[in-house]
Amino acid sequence: MPSKLPNETSQPRTSIRVVKQRVSGDALHPPEDDYLAIEDPLNITLYTGDDDGCGQKPLTMTMRTPGDDVAMIYGFLFTEGIIQGAGDVLGVDFHRNNPDAAPTQASVRLRPGLTFLESKVERHFAIHSSCGVCGKVSTEQLALPVSLKLEDNFLVAPESIHGLPDRMRNEQATFQRTGGLHAAALFDSQGEPLVSAEDIGRHNALDKVIGHGLQRPELLQDAAVLCVSGRMSYEILQKALIARIPIIAGVGAPSSLAVSIANDFNVTLIGFVRNGSYNIYSAPQRLG
Repeated sequence: MPSKLPNETSQPRTSIRVVKQRVSGDALHPPEDDYLAIEDPLNITLYTGDDDGCGQKPLTMTMRTPGDDVAMIYGFLFTEGIIQGAGDVLGVDFHRNNPDAAPTQASVRLRPGLTFLESKVERHFAIHSSCGVCGKVSTEQLALPVSLKLEDNFLVAPESIHGLPDRMRNEQATFQRTGGLHAAALFDSQGEPLVSAEDIGRHNALDKVIGHGLQRPELLQDAAVLCVSGRMSYEILQKALIARIPIIAGVGAPSSLAVSIANDFNVTLIGFVRNGSYNIYSAPQRLG
């Protein structure tokens, strides 16, 4: 699976070594090395490139695992409705407080003349790694347009769903070391992998794969199934729907709102993909 955008030459450190002591029953074992997934802040500021003197718009601070930051930013801006495609971004500049550390600031240069609702950038506090909708101003901003409803245009073999989590996990190098990251991966209708990403935040991992898809449109054009490593809630459904991904499969449970959205917008939602079984909560007609 491709893992880097053309303008990302290397991946930063995604885990850190610490010392732990393990307790078994009443026995305290000697200190030993362990590895933890890194969780770092990234402040994102938009620059519209306009000449009216008000082109700078602080957007948000997100907590993420460094790596695929450009893809994450593209995916986030797209699923928030700030950009409509990769061509709306002229470039992303990163700034570091420490030259040996991951970036802490990202300046996104948008094309001149790009218009978007000011409410789209009204995030009032940080986005934590566990929350993709934190900071939304009102519940009206959670509404999705009816035009996003998906059509039925292909079938996926039911048996192909079983192997998706393992195939996704094989691409999680940092998870295999730390056990502390979520993942998202796109597959085509034949169950072949297209792109994957991992992050301490579920929504960040999905933004990363969608961002790769914006930079390489054939990925989203061929994407039939999204597989995620955790639970499926509003932000996962919202982002996948905007990216026009018709089938979502996860190893965890869906929320009530996720199932409601899936039924309203004809998304095939599959949960508890594990141990040779899974549950279909909506639009089963795509499996056959």
